[in-house]
Amino acid sequence: MKVQRFEVHHNGTLIIRNSQLPDGGQYLCTVQNQYGEDKMMSNLVVLSHHPQVLQPQQRDIHVSEGGKVELECKVKGHPVSRVTWVLPNSVQMTPTSAPVPSRQRVVVDNIGTLRISQTIFTDSGIYRCLSSSAAGADTVSVGLHVSPKPRLIQQCQDENIILPEGSAAHINCTATRASLPVIRWITPDGTHLTAPQLHSGRSLIVFQNGTLHIQRLSPKNSGRYVFDPRINVFLNGSISIHSVTDKDTGGYLCVARNKMGNDYNQLGKDEMKMRVRVKGGTSPPHIQYKDQNTIRVLSGETATLQCNAMGDPLPVITWMSSQNRLISPDLDKYKVRKDGTLVVQKVQQFDGGNYTCMARNSFGQDNKVTTVEVLAAPLAINGLRGVSNTINVTVVQGERKMVDCETKGTSLSHHMWILPGNVILPVSYHSNHMRVHQNGTLEIRSAKKTDSGQMACVARNEGDEARMLVNLDVIETVERPQIKSPKAENLSLRMGNTVTLNCSIDGFKLAHLTWILPNGTLLHTGVRISKFFHQLDGSLIISNPSVAEAGVYRCVGHNSARLFESTITLSPGRKPQILNTYISPVSIMDGETLFLHCQTTGEPLRLTWTLPSGVFLNRLQKAGRYSILHNGTIVIRQASVYDRGSYVCRVANEYGSSLLSVSVNIITNQPRITIGPPSVTYAKHGVAVQLNCAATGIPKAEVAWETPDKTRMVVSAQPRLFGNKYLHPKGSLIIQDPTQQDSGVYRCTARNPAGVDSKTTFLNVF
Repeated sequence: MKVQRFEVHHNGTLIIRNSQLPDGGQYLCTVQNQYGEDKMMSNLVVLSHHPQVLQPQQRDIHVSEGGKVELECKVKGHPVSRVTWVLPNSVQMTPTSAPVPSRQRVVVDNIGTLRISQTIFTDSGIYRCLSSSAAGADTVSVGLHVSPKPRLIQQCQDENIILPEGSAAHINCTATRASLPVIRWITPDGTHLTAPQLHSGRSLIVFQNGTLHIQRLSPKNSGRYVFDPRINVFLNGSISIHSVTDKDTGGYLCVARNKMGNDYNQLGKDEMKMRVRVKGGTSPPHIQYKDQNTIRVLSGETATLQCNAMGDPLPVITWMSSQNRLISPDLDKYKVRKDGTLVVQKVQQFDGGNYTCMARNSFGQDNKVTTVEVLAAPLAINGLRGVSNTINVTVVQGERKMVDCETKGTSLSHHMWILPGNVILPVSYHSNHMRVHQNGTLEIRSAKKTDSGQMACVARNEGDEARMLVNLDVIETVERPQIKSPKAENLSLRMGNTVTLNCSIDGFKLAHLTWILPNGTLLHTGVRISKFFHQLDGSLIISNPSVAEAGVYRCVGHNSARLFESTITLSPGRKPQILNTYISPVSIMDGETLFLHCQTTGEPLRLTWTLPSGVFLNRLQKAGRYSILHNGTIVIRQASVYDRGSYVCRVANEYGSSLLSVSVNIITNQPRITIGPPSVTYAKHGVAVQLNCAATGIPKAEVAWETPDKTRMVVSAQPRLFGNKYLHPKGSLIIQDPTQQDSGVYRCTARNPAGVDSKTTFLNVF
């Protein structure tokens, strides 16, 4: 027959046209006639086309300031990939088909091209195009270098001007650049003036075009006037220096003056000194332990690949698979931990090869290659490994006998039976007397006395061997059956799970046994009807049972003298019930351990907890601070405000499911500074001063000090020293040997997830 894309030929072949990802899974083929049935299971894996960016993995583009840039990102793959551009400032942009406002400089069009209409110097950096789909991900990086147009002062760099006293001077300074330049004048007395700005009672004026105008010239105006475009002084007194170098290290003096007569005196002047040190300290990435480059793992187990990288700024870790594809942490097979470690779960033979760890920051890149060798799993027969597995089998002459030899392992190359006389029967052997099934089971159709002896089932691969020895004894006579007293049993029926009913008669192998089904059907030894099979050992097998198979089953045995019987009642099961309830929300303090119970009747087949985030956790599974115990209790360690919400426990079996919902509230208190510094603190030059700060809050608040130079110092369990500043574990900041450079605003901040509180003080060192 044929159904849409699926078709079964007369020879049993299943054809699937235009295969898709949902077609992956297990397919069961069943053959059946009046004598029985056989089955074969096949696993289908549908491979999707991994998305691939067609451009080179790394390229650089140079452009002048004010120019246009178009960064293409062409991808291929199935299903259709999603394109995302990540800008140097970590902003993510996706394609849009909507009209773009003309004032928007940076856009991503509907085909994934990133367009910058007018570049500025700050656009420089690494742009990453990420293509992702259900099949994986790929990425390409583009380094954009924007060259600023040089500032060009149109006047001569060095001019000498001589003017008479009392006259006015106009000194021109005009500059051009792609963006509006900042023009600064430095006067002979060190005063910094920017356009437009007035100074000293309007005697010095800098116009918008950069011209310096000096009124009422006097000898004190003589000297060298310098233009420095990197330094800006704002109206509020702040100074900013762009593109600092080590030459900018040194003392800076801020002077505030007013006019007190014809001279400057102590009443008309104040000053503040500050020391600036230019610090480097940037470094490219460096991956440690590069000599650890080979790991070996058994097939089906988990491989852990280390990648510890150092650098300033902290490097970003990415991994390439053995197929040279970018590994996406969204895939279930792979996990990338915060420290850069790659975890590959359920390793298969095709997972072997070279994996590349790449550590990148703005100053460079470092790589490490780790080779994964996948070892074959050891062979086992009927769940037992090795060659010392021996069983004894007895069969009556003329009867049929099945001897199982189920093999598990990888790369199985030989699977066979060796009979007495060194006769070898391979898997799928067939004759009138014996047959070896595909799963390794040996079938003796009519046992003969000459079949007695020792035989072996052997499984081999390239590096391992498993062997099971069988001592077969074929007897001619049967013993008189000894029958137990009749008894009745009650069993619960679990739908879908194979049920085996055993007849409680001693010596049943030699007795004449018959099973009577609930509908009255007689089932003799070796007979199979629908879901029922009466095995040669006397047991009754019920395959894939449903509620219709519930009822009373009778096992009858007889000999020449008596008739004996036992009964087994199969009862339909019930869905599991949750015993405990939560009437009101569960509240705990932040940082404590939370236990939520889910007690059930019986043993449910499946138990899952759904977290407020939507994540599912199964029994005996751990995920960070979350774990589920064997009895179904979920444990959340170090609970925080992010753990608030509704938790749902679901227990289910083949008969139904039950739900339990629990609302959880985490109690927190906003931080509050209980001991803080005054608004103004006076300190004497050279005499240590202490600024106190203590806070309360749930969870415990993080206390930090911010100094006038914007340095942030976090209180820790150990005392810390920052230059002449000593930070006590209890929150106090002690300034040793203070100078006027230590004057300024000091801020104490207390912060936790519930909020923030702060206190400031102005320290005046005199």
